[in-house]
Amino acid sequence: MFDGRQVVGTAGIFSYQMAVPGGSLACGGVTRVGVAATHRRRGLLTAMMRRQLDDMHQRGEPLAALYASEAPIYGRFGYGLATYMAEIEVARSHGAFSKPLSASGRVVMVDVPAAVDAFTQVWAEVQPTQPGMLTLDARWWRLHLVDLETSREGFSPHYRVVYEVDGKPQGFALYRIKMDWDATGPIGVLRVEHLIAASADAYATLWRYVIEVDLIARVTAEGRRADEPLRFLLADSRQPKTRVDDGIWLRLVDVARALAGRRYAVEDRLVLRVRDEFCRWNDGHYELDGGPTNAACGHCTDDPDLELSAADLAAVYLGGNRLRTLHEAGRVQELHRGAVARADAMFATDRTPWCPSHF
Repeated sequence: MFDGRQVVGTAGIFSYQMAVPGGSLACGGVTRVGVAATHRRRGLLTAMMRRQLDDMHQRGEPLAALYASEAPIYGRFGYGLATYMAEIEVARSHGAFSKPLSASGRVVMVDVPAAVDAFTQVWAEVQPTQPGMLTLDARWWRLHLVDLETSREGFSPHYRVVYEVDGKPQGFALYRIKMDWDATGPIGVLRVEHLIAASADAYATLWRYVIEVDLIARVTAEGRRADEPLRFLLADSRQPKTRVDDGIWLRLVDVARALAGRRYAVEDRLVLRVRDEFCRWNDGHYELDGGPTNAACGHCTDDPDLELSAADLAAVYLGGNRLRTLHEAGRVQELHRGAVARADAMFATDRTPWCPSHF
């Protein structure tokens, strides 16, 4: 946005495909949102959100997603907290595995061109089955692996390793180290930026590799799954130390297309009264018929089973929150007895939603 020739507000999107339970949908990744300090409290943010959502709706993108710099901002525009991410830390002295690993592959260090190829392959294999994960092609990895010094925060340049089986990449880790010593000896820190695995063997082997790097006292990682399996690989069940924070804030730009575009754990029919003041085209009653193999959703006039806002529907859409939780918080109204339990059974997923990339 401009005031004369001066830029006073910005908001952008990247167009992705997002994995949703049982499917994939177009998603606008909202980014670079800001208003100049000289032009606050004038409605500029609301105007940009209005234009963005109108544009995405016209383009046919049923989902929008963002990382929120401040949690209270985006709920009023229909975004709901849909995924969580964990910051974890493992003390190397407590990083022993509970049992020996018998992996069939090997970990190899790779240069940037090989990393782009391997990372792209692994991501493409994992992404379709991980709700919340966005498509990233080779162009994204080439950009990310430029590794500007301004991104290092005092750490080393990237280290890149790939776990491969019979020459095929099955996982990768991207990390940095910061060396330090005190009177006790080396107390370096290894910071994992990405660890993505297409198999349990790849996952365990890559974590063992980064935990066992010499001269390191602590291994840290941000943006991990809230239910990180690493805890159950380690002998010390109090590792890794974990702090959970908000991840993706999701917006259903087109409620009917979004609900029809995912699959459900059990066959059932629900009527939802969805309140959406910011995107009025969504406001109304919806009949949802869905199950493990198909789903259909459209406007209807039947009495609703549940009433909730578009933001709260987005919060449960990927399976990262339960309807029961929102109901107990007073955010979902149960209009027919048992509807919350039925909805939870439908929206249940076998994988916790996770978005391991930023935009």
